[in-house]
Amino acid sequence: MPRPPFFAHTVLVLAALLAPGAAALAQTASSAPAPAAADDGKALALAREVVRIGYPEDKRAAMFFGAVDAMTSQIRGVTMARFNNDPAAKAIMDRNMDRFVAASKPIIDRHIPAFMDAYAKGYAREFSVPELEELLTFVKTPVGSHFFLRSSAILADPAFAAANQDYIRELQPQIERMRETLTRELVEHFSKNPPKPTTGS
Repeated sequence: MPRPPFFAHTVLVLAALLAPGAAALAQTASSAPAPAAADDGKALALAREVVRIGYPEDKRAAMFFGAVDAMTSQIRGVTMARFNNDPAAKAIMDRNMDRFVAASKPIIDRHIPAFMDAYAKGYAREFSVPELEELLTFVKTPVGSHFFLRSSAILADPAFAAANQDYIRELQPQIERMRETLTRELVEHFSKNPPKPTTGS
C-alpha cells in the first residue's frame, strides 16, 4: 500500500537541513491521471471511506509525527558523525534540527486534512471501483485496520532503519557534490545575470 508522498518529501527536507549549506533537489515523476470514468464519483466515495477507516482522524497526527521522528533519528545518526570530534558544532546542529522539527509539526498538523483528502483522490484514480470495494472490506477487518494504521511504523523498525542509514551514508557524497556544483553554477550565473524581482512562491 503506498504511503503519502509527504514522507519522502520529509526525508529530502531533513537531509538538506543536516548537510551544512546543502541544497537538495528532487524531481518526482508521475503518470498522467486516468481519463474520467462514469463511476469516478463512486470511486472517490469509496476511497474516502477507506481513508476514513484506515487512518482514524485521532490517530493521524501520531502517524505523521512518528514517521518524521523515525526519519529524523536515522538521518541524524548518519550525518552527525562528521561532528563527533567537535561537540560544540554537533550541539549547534542538534539544536537547530530540534527547532526545525518542532516548528514543522504544527505546520504538518494543519495540512493533514489536505494530505488525507489528496490521498483519497489518489486512491480513486489508482484503483478501480471493485478494487476499492475489496480494500474497504479489508480495512474493516482487524488485520486491515492494523496494516493501514501501522504501515508507516515500519520506518522505525531496526531493519528498515539500518537499511535506510546505509542508503543515506552512500548518498551523502552525491549530495555534497551536487551542492558544490549547484552553488558554483548558480554563482557564475547570477554574477552575469543578477536575480530579477519575482512574484508568487
